[in-house]
Amino acid sequence: MVQRKRFSFEFSSSQKLKKALFAFAQSRSDDAQISLYLDTNQHQDKHGTYQVLLALDPVSDFRIEFAGSGDWSRLSLWQKAQQDWCFGHLAYDFKNAQEQLRSENIDGIGFPEAYFFVPAKLFLVQNNTLIGLYLKNEAHAWAQDLEFITALFHQRTPLDSDQNRITDPKGIALKGRLTFEQYQEKFDQIQKHIQRGDIYETNFCQEFYCDDAVLDPANVFQELNDYSKAPFSAFYQLKDRYALCASPERYLNKKGKTLISQPIKGTLKRLSEPQADQKAVAAFVNDPKERRENIMITDLVRNDLSRVAARDTVQVQELCTLKSYAHVHQLVTTVSTELKEGFDPVDALKATFPMGSMTGVPKIRALQLMEVYEAHKRGLYSGTIGYFTPEGDFDFNVVIRSLLYNAKNSYLSLSVGGALTSSANAHDEYQECLLKAESLRTVLSRR
Repeated sequence: MVQRKRFSFEFSSSQKLKKALFAFAQSRSDDAQISLYLDTNQHQDKHGTYQVLLALDPVSDFRIEFAGSGDWSRLSLWQKAQQDWCFGHLAYDFKNAQEQLRSENIDGIGFPEAYFFVPAKLFLVQNNTLIGLYLKNEAHAWAQDLEFITALFHQRTPLDSDQNRITDPKGIALKGRLTFEQYQEKFDQIQKHIQRGDIYETNFCQEFYCDDAVLDPANVFQELNDYSKAPFSAFYQLKDRYALCASPERYLNKKGKTLISQPIKGTLKRLSEPQADQKAVAAFVNDPKERRENIMITDLVRNDLSRVAARDTVQVQELCTLKSYAHVHQLVTTVSTELKEGFDPVDALKATFPMGSMTGVPKIRALQLMEVYEAHKRGLYSGTIGYFTPEGDFDFNVVIRSLLYNAKNSYLSLSVGGALTSSANAHDEYQECLLKAESLRTVLSRR
């Protein structure tokens, strides 16, 4: 296991500290930078281990542009060989590494289908303490880095200042790749597959995009993160490609032998009037359609986990539990298991990827059909961003409620989706997509 030099320093405010740390990362930014900033926004989570993580300066990496047979094994060998922290992503289309699947739709962003890196410098925020984990040959830089972060902590940084935010009264206009009429037509065709029994549930996604967007990704993410306060937020820069992620959903977590998956199915807008909101929530948590969608995906997740589970250890710890976030309520289920002897961390990801909440039942047929009916390549959207620890533990989110941006070609993408079952109707599903995109479009309207 790689030995890192550990440093720590206590500050007076974790909120100011995380903003200073983010500003520190962006002060070093250029088109060649690779970095990942993860923020829980202080949500209480018994499965998590940090408030903020920041990984900088790759010293080793793993990259797959287009996934194919054997790439899961390649990732497993690389991850084991590092014996260190590894950060990065799996795009949705990494599904092609394990099944006879393809991805041939329009892709305006161009993230590789897998990328992980070992950082020279790693920062963790726990309570008010900043922890630095530096490779030994970088340890000399801690004092200078801490001095810079401390200076940012004690001043009003550009990322905190409304006066320094870029504003454009016209905002950034996104256009849908599908009109509602086209969405309705595809919805009807998918319903025929459901009626025939080809599938029972699927996640049908659509894209809103702008092909001449000019924006400062760091400023936009800061506004989005402050607005959404999502528990699995991420700012990910891979040179000239960016993911600005305000995800409420965990895909998969591993601690020791324990695996935890927390699929979300069911979304309700929060209302400003408390009594009206409580009434809406009471109806929402007991809605047969919402519960049916969630339970179908729960069964899919249980089945996926059983492939790598020790006998009789797959359990549903929470079913259709209400979780409330800044602007929406969600129905969240928690499924756990113990990893069977002989299976490694990457095996657990392979058995469950892509995550159940973004696929359908049965999974492979749903994946095949969505390649036919969706009009864009999902790419990093509905993939996952996260990390491995030196011990082989990991935590990965679901890349939803996210803006993907290619600075080189000025392409901005916002994808959203919803679960379709036999009881769904096109109007309601389309409106749910707009609700899921609301926080992102609100932030963009200010640009």
